[in-house]
Amino acid sequence: MIPPSETPSAPRVRAIPAPGVTPVFTYVIMAVTILVYLGQLTFQDPFTIYGVKVNELIRRGEYWRFITPIFFHSPTSPLHIFFNMYALFNVGKQIERPLGYARFLMIYFFSGIAGVFASFLFTPSYSLGASGAVFGLIGALAVFLYRHTRLLGPVGRSMLSNVVFIIVMNLAISFSPGIDLWGHVGGLAAGAALAWLLGPDWKLELDPYTGNPHAVDRHPLSRHLPLAFFLILAAYLAALWLIVR
Repeated sequence: MIPPSETPSAPRVRAIPAPGVTPVFTYVIMAVTILVYLGQLTFQDPFTIYGVKVNELIRRGEYWRFITPIFFHSPTSPLHIFFNMYALFNVGKQIERPLGYARFLMIYFFSGIAGVFASFLFTPSYSLGASGAVFGLIGALAVFLYRHTRLLGPVGRSMLSNVVFIIVMNLAISFSPGIDLWGHVGGLAAGAALAWLLGPDWKLELDPYTGNPHAVDRHPLSRHLPLAFFLILAAYLAALWLIVR
């Protein structure tokens, strides 16, 4: 038995400063989406049909329909927008903070567009909703946690397990009638891919003045986000040309 005076103390856990921003655009996107929904309730079908993914209208040149469905929801089902905004509120804050504003917006909108692309390619049904973009954020969060498993420790691994469980459960629900499975899959895949290409890659370094460890983003594209944006945009325009020609 070890005497009380010689009992080893528990290891001290010290928080390590990491790059991050205060979530802003999560709330901006929510506000814009809710305003669009109120417009749908006010102006009914003539306004809603303007933003829905309709394959035949896209083939006629209405290419904005690859973007507008991200902001539109079923006016006859308040639960549709409620669940999407609830998910955005919870996931958006978690991933916007480490990603920063530019990467967060790029992943959200490019994931949403990718979801509409996939829906256009694989289903003729009408489609609308932010689900593809939200799935993109969930995929980005999973990649971020996986990339920083060692840095985040047991908490990060627990969070990653929860995120994977949420992905599996939501994909299973996506097989239900009336839900755009391909929109969800396309958004998830795009969000994960974009997070791997663009997301932060934190490395521990010692502050040269204090000697304290802090996390530094060493991703090669972290200083070239405008270039990355235009390259991804060019890739999307090329994909648009290929799928609608």
